[in-house]
Amino acid sequence: MRTSIREFATSDWRRFRRSRLAVVGVGVILLFALLAAFAPYIVTDPTQIEMRREQDGQTLRPPFPPNRLNLFGTDQLGRDIFARVVYGLRTSLIVGILVRGISMVAGVLLGLISGFFPRYVDDLIMRFTDIMLAFPVILLAMTVTAVLGPGLVTVCVALALVAWPDVARLVRGQALSIRGQTYVEAARCIGAGSWRILLRHVLPNCMGPIIVAFSMGIPGAIMYEAGLSFFGFGIQPPTPSLGSIISDGRGYITVAPWYPGFPGLVLTILVLSVNLVGDGLIDVMNPRAALGMQNSRSAT
Repeated sequence: MRTSIREFATSDWRRFRRSRLAVVGVGVILLFALLAAFAPYIVTDPTQIEMRREQDGQTLRPPFPPNRLNLFGTDQLGRDIFARVVYGLRTSLIVGILVRGISMVAGVLLGLISGFFPRYVDDLIMRFTDIMLAFPVILLAMTVTAVLGPGLVTVCVALALVAWPDVARLVRGQALSIRGQTYVEAARCIGAGSWRILLRHVLPNCMGPIIVAFSMGIPGAIMYEAGLSFFGFGIQPPTPSLGSIISDGRGYITVAPWYPGFPGLVLTILVLSVNLVGDGLIDVMNPRAALGMQNSRSAT
């Protein structure tokens, strides 16, 4: 059994590393994660206001020519933009993983129940899902944060509430196709209960799409958090967030373009890297689709 698992993981890794862009995405994410994890040992306090710089006219200090003290320059209060971006990366990664994790648990559970149990349960869950999908995501998240009050925990709760419907619909479709398979009928014939079949046979065969959905949903959670913070409904000062840094710097874009430019560039690279990893996982979890794409490319 161990040998088969090892061979399976090795074959998956071989398929994954064929996509060079996906491997580059993994490298960028690991670099950002290390920066975020060891931020206290790499950069200074991102909330520290340098009054001396303000008195000496060193606010909005540019990064060019090379600034050894402040790699990305300083903001209007003399704070190190690089330090704030590194801590903002930590916030984005925490929100992205937590939000997607919570929404995946809720979406997978509701999707499995909807796709496997009697029709009235399916109708009830799917109609509620349709209602949630009818609301604009960012508007609903803003409403939740406005009611509960902005903050890290509130942002995670608000985004998780609006992120599970897509997962539920995906898992429901997979469960509907699996519950009619022969091995499911055989498990029923030997007396296995519904929940045992659901957890031992249906859920493991849905793991491929679930893993891909998890990876592809993290960029959306990061972008929504940045959007909420940009409009003032997300992470509140003094906690740095990429969205709030961009929002603070938009008023200085003509005199200090590096102020909103660097956090915007880092946010773009982070989201792009996670998307590239998600594309690589699609090739691993769905090798038939990847083989079809290779055949079509060779034919052309």
